[in-house]
Amino acid sequence: MKGEILPPLTATVHVKPAGWRYGIRLWLPLFLFWLLLLPLLVLALPFLFVAAVIFGVRFWASIRAALGLLAAFHGTKVEVESANTRIFVNLH
Repeated sequence: MKGEILPPLTATVHVKPAGWRYGIRLWLPLFLFWLLLLPLLVLALPFLFVAAVIFGVRFWASIRAALGLLAAFHGTKVEVESANTRIFVNLH
């Protein structure tokens, strides 16, 4: 499997409340989340296939597009700032 089609496998979350010298930095293993969703996806595949046949959508092309969309989240950086807190999220 190529690395370009993998969804983000880890995330770093940094929360810094106002008045704190240092914030809280967390490393989140997203690959565990993907492993939990995998059995649900396998169970949903027949229903997705039937829906694709009914609506005339190419099934494998739509699966490839969904994986491409997930893979595009690599390198996403989100910064949220309010008067009291700053939050940074990086997807790796």
